[in-house]
Amino acid sequence: MLIKLTERETQILKLIASGLTNKAIARHLLITESTVENHIHNIYKKLDTDNRAQATAYAFLTGIMAS
Repeated sequence: MLIKLTERETQILKLIASGLTNKAIARHLLITESTVENHIHNIYKKLDTDNRAQATAYAFLTGIMAS
């Protein structure tokens, strides 16, 4: 089952999977680092993951990184 992420969450997941830090993601998207952390928290909760590695694996396994 594919989990429904918001457009912004998908954007951030792609950047996480690309290896960017929270600070780099914030600069790239012109948002605060705190906002990035909130989105990441929501991503982890929706995906039932605990860390970047698990979220990145999800992104590659589901083809999010290909889109």
